[in-house]
This record gives sequence, structure tokens and C-alpha cells, in this order.
Amino acid sequence: MANAILPVDIPEIIGWGAVLALFVTMAGQAWKQWRDRVKHGISKLFFLGQVTASTLFLVYSAIKGDVVFVVGNAMVLLAAITGGAILLWNRRHR
Repeated sequence: MANAILPVDIPEIIGWGAVLALFVTMAGQAWKQWRDRVKHGISKLFFLGQVTASTLFLVYSAIKGDVVFVVGNAMVLLAAITGGAILLWNRRHR
């Protein structure tokens, strides 16, 4: 529902702001992990749990039809997979 004064939905703007903050944070962390050639990381069980939880939250958000949470949860899942891939790459190639 749009605000009577502004032609925008304030909660929607807050949600997209959260998604942007999440993206900037996770992209920065992935870049640091790549740049610093990090070869150690989280446990396999933690990684599996994170990917599972992110996947389930993504499906739940899609079922609920909340685009902000779909995008946010998709980014968290992508960041987890990217972080795991960077870690494997660094272990094998650096």
C-alpha cells in the first residue's frame, strides 16, 4: 500500500535497502576471500546447513510471493555457493 503523500511503498523501500546492504556486504566478503587467497573456511556441515536453509527460505519466499525476500534469499544462497567455490579454488590452485 502506497503512502498517501509519497507515491512509494516505504516498507518495500526498506526491504530493498536491506537486500542492497546484504549484497554489498556479501560481495565485499567474497572479494576479500578471493583477494587474500583464503584457504580455510567454515566446516562442511555448516556449509551444507547454510545452503539447505537458504534454499528452503528461497522456496518459502517464492511460495509466499514476496519478491524482496526471494531476491534476498537467492543472493544469500548464491553467496554461500560462491564462497564455497572460491574456497575450493583457493585450496586447489593457490
